[in-house]
Amino acid sequence: MTEITIDPVTRIEGHLSVKVNLDQDRFTDAWVSHSLFRGFEEILQGRDPRDAIYITSRMCGVCYTSHGMAAALALDQAMGVKPPPLGTLLRVLTQYAEWMYDHLLILFALEGPDYGPPYGRLEELAAFKGKIYLEALRMSRLAREATAVWGGKMPHQATFVPGGITEFPDTKKFASFTYRLLEVKKWIDNTMIPLFDKFYDAYKDELTGSGEREANLLSFGVFDDQTLDPQKRVLKPGVIIGGNLVATNLYQEIAPKITEYVTHSWYTEDSAGEPSKVNAPRPQYTGVQKGGKYSWCKSARWNDNVVEVGPLARMWSTALQSGGKIETDAGSWSPPEKPNTIERLYARAYETALVATKVIDKLYELLDLINKGEREVFQPYSVPDNSEGSGLTEAARGALGHWIKVENKKISRYQVITPTTWNGSPRDEKGRRGPIEEALANTSVRNSDPTLDAVRVVRAFDPCIACAVHVLDGKRISTRHLEIFGDTVK
Repeated sequence: MTEITIDPVTRIEGHLSVKVNLDQDRFTDAWVSHSLFRGFEEILQGRDPRDAIYITSRMCGVCYTSHGMAAALALDQAMGVKPPPLGTLLRVLTQYAEWMYDHLLILFALEGPDYGPPYGRLEELAAFKGKIYLEALRMSRLAREATAVWGGKMPHQATFVPGGITEFPDTKKFASFTYRLLEVKKWIDNTMIPLFDKFYDAYKDELTGSGEREANLLSFGVFDDQTLDPQKRVLKPGVIIGGNLVATNLYQEIAPKITEYVTHSWYTEDSAGEPSKVNAPRPQYTGVQKGGKYSWCKSARWNDNVVEVGPLARMWSTALQSGGKIETDAGSWSPPEKPNTIERLYARAYETALVATKVIDKLYELLDLINKGEREVFQPYSVPDNSEGSGLTEAARGALGHWIKVENKKISRYQVITPTTWNGSPRDEKGRRGPIEEALANTSVRNSDPTLDAVRVVRAFDPCIACAVHVLDGKRISTRHLEIFGDTVK
């Protein structure tokens, strides 16, 4: 038995340590430790609720629009306000553009180089050298520019507000958004999908037995229509246990059964519980303990099940609610027998094609609303004295939830469960591994360097530790004084 530690895992977002036990040609156990230490849920306490959209988007430099959307949905509910159709559509179009940028970044800059020289055999994916790799960087940039059209700026959009958005779709903005996404869509359909079909054929045998786990998956769904009914989202909410769809109603069946555990996390025991009730996490760092606490990430579970989130979960849930497969302009996708490394990447590629297909429908929808004379992009609201709300949506990495409680017009509690809180979780109170740990512990080693097999499994989940860990230890606060235009700012 050989113990291998990879610290840090590179080409992901944030700071992650992975330890695996290697027995001959197979990993037999794994531990995933989040070593990054941050402070968002505590930072939000006592602030004006409207600050939540702009502060939470700073949790991540990649999926900032998704955090902004989750916060906006939570505030809509807390404020008792519903955005007008045009406001909803502009929010969603901004989200579509970010996802096209996000998926291209993940597939080519983070995951793809594992399969191009010198680590793999697809020349197109060679970092900074492959022809399609370099094209993908340009396409990702175009999609990000499109995100800024109605997001106001990127990163960290500035236009989402409770009740809608502060941008309006004039002719120049419509043209600026549309020509960029049409170019990206054409490249996805004609270049990217054929490449990932080739990738699938080239690696399906080699990656057999890599990152496999049971088909236990969760999706909150994403991309609302004008009704804001979660069941009508393009990618459907759903929970799959043992390959079977067991829940689809987001707020009645799925949300009430979410719980976080801290048995193996560096928090006090009262930091665990239901996200709508638990207080902000209280740090309790003990160092890495054998059989004890070893991560800053909590353990998120659904109805006492270890579930995986991400593109594979969303596509699987949507396919089971759409006749068994998903159609895109570039081809169709059907659920595999079980989740594994290659299926996670392949689902992400085809989800990108689905997003590119559906965004065109939304552009026609936008023209239709404008032609009907729609002009309102937000609804007025007032901050209530006391209220609660939740915003459940998806980031490209997976299910994302924000929960807010307002007391005396200030945030008294804010809770966030990110995709990596699900996928990258440590063991729970029953000693069950998190999804990445499960996937690693069931992986056969095919390469002379077993660390390549390990990081391929991890990167297929696209972990984001910056999103997953957001606590604050008051003892570690430092103060700096900056001079800005002659004024000293603390």
